Amino acid sequence: MDGLSAPRIAAAIDVSLVTARKIAAVMAPVRDGSRSERVRHMMSPRHRHQPATDPWQIDPLPATLRAEASPLGSLSDGAKAVLNALRARPFGATAAKLTELAGVSYAQTLRCLARLEERGWVEAAKTSIHHGYELRRAIVWSLSWSDGCMHALSYLRDRPTRPVEEIPDRVPRRFWRNFWSGASADTLRISQHGLHIAETLIGGHDASARAWALANLPTPALRECRTLRGFETDWLAELLDQEITRRAVAA
Repeated sequence: MDGLSAPRIAAAIDVSLVTARKIAAVMAPVRDGSRSERVRHMMSPRHRHQPATDPWQIDPLPATLRAEASPLGSLSDGAKAVLNALRARPFGATAAKLTELAGVSYAQTLRCLARLEERGWVEAAKTSIHHGYELRRAIVWSLSWSDGCMHALSYLRDRPTRPVEEIPDRVPRRFWRNFWSGASADTLRISQHGLHIAETLIGGHDASARAWALANLPTPALRECRTLRGFETDWLAELLDQEITRRAVAA
């Protein structure tokens, strides 16, 4: 395997390109050595060390959790990324959406979901989902919230998911259905209609849309929304105050 390029390694020994890149990285220091030198290099003590701390496992672990009892050890990084993405979508997501959030390929996402399903940590259901103003039938995956699932999540580090590309100044399509009166959601722009968007989503019944609005709408829109009738007292006022204060402290 002269040259030791990842594509050539993958083709020669029938492994994925990801695995081939890892092999190439290990063998790179003896790229020009003989086969026996390469083997000696890979078998040297510095290549037989204990694996590094799992970047997907919380560290340090709380006193109630033991590292040797972690259920994450036999999972691939891809499966952990998919599990983490599902935690960020408590109402579920399609495999295509999880692919974007987890940053892995669609085929790998399906393999990871199958393995997680075997463990009883995730489940799938065919249902109707909103896409803009349309309803589409799709298979939606969600956490099972079983004891085993909860145990695994207790070890899993909460890492940011890759954001799904959206037009920056527009409400995500999954929340368009909340704008059933007045202007169509696809014509609304956050920079121009921030107050209307805040009033509709924060004051509506869609908890996921409310969470998105609180996290993503401009602070001036939240402050103005706070002064509206129905938002000046009780729990909505408390939610707005908490988010406005959090931003002020973080600034």
